[in-house]
Amino acid sequence: MKKFIKAIVVGAGISLMIVGSGHEASGKKETKKESSNDGKVTFYIARHGKTLFNTMDRVQGWSDTPLTEQGREVAEDLGRGLKDIKFKSAYSSDLGRARETAQLVLANNGQKKLAITPKETLREACYGKFEGDFNENMKKAMAEYYGYETLDNNPLGKEMFEKGADAVSALDTEYQMGEDAKTIKARMQTTLKQMAKKEAKNGGGNVLVVGHGMSINIMVSDMTDKYTGEGLKNASVTKIIYDKGKFKVESIGDTSYFEKGKKE
Repeated sequence: MKKFIKAIVVGAGISLMIVGSGHEASGKKETKKESSNDGKVTFYIARHGKTLFNTMDRVQGWSDTPLTEQGREVAEDLGRGLKDIKFKSAYSSDLGRARETAQLVLANNGQKKLAITPKETLREACYGKFEGDFNENMKKAMAEYYGYETLDNNPLGKEMFEKGADAVSALDTEYQMGEDAKTIKARMQTTLKQMAKKEAKNGGGNVLVVGHGMSINIMVSDMTDKYTGEGLKNASVTKIIYDKGKFKVESIGDTSYFEKGKKE
C-alpha cells in the first residue's frame, strides 16, 4: 500500500517537478532603483490549512493532497481573523492546498472577488524520492545522514530545515529532484523581492501570500535574528514589511489571527 501511495504521488508530481523551481526565480538582475514615492508593502504570509497527508503524517512537498475538514475550518478562521485587513493583492503557491486556503481566507475576510495570482516559485520544497513516504522514514534518513540516531531532540538546532533540505537533496539519488536549501531560499527570496517591488510600484498596501511551512522557514532563516527554526502551524502567519527597498520580519508563525477568527 505504501509503494502504491508513493507511486501515485510521485507520478502525479512528475509533470510539476519538470518545471522545477520556476523561471520566475531565474536570476535576472534588477536594474531599476527604488523610488522615494514607492509605497510600503506589508506581507501576510500564511501556511496552508491542514491536508490529508498532514493528517496521515506523510511527506508532502510538490505532491499535493486536499484540505481536510479541519484544514478548511482553520483557513476560514484565518480569514475571519484577518477581516480588518484589506488586501490589495493576493498570491499563493500553485499547489492546490495553498490555492484553496487562499480562496477560503479571502471568502471569509470579505474579499472573495480579489484575484489570486498563483506562483510555482512559492511551492513547498521538493522532497524527491521521499514524496508520499511517512515523515518518520524521511527523518530517520536525515538523522543517519548527519550521524545521529534520531532527530527527536532536534540536534540540528535552528538549521533543522536547511540541513534537512540539504540531506534530502543529497539522498535523492534515484530521482535527483530533491531541492537543497540554497535552491529553495533563492527561489523564495527572489519571488518575495519581485512581489515587493511590483506592489511598492503600485502604491504599496497589504498583500496576502499563502505558501508552505518548510519553504517559508528557509526563506526567512537569514532575514532576521528572530528566526528560531520552529515549525510553522497550519494557517499561521509570518508578517514581513517591505519599505524603501528593505525587508523587516515583524513576526514568524503567528497563530493569533486564526485563533481570533475561531472565536467569532
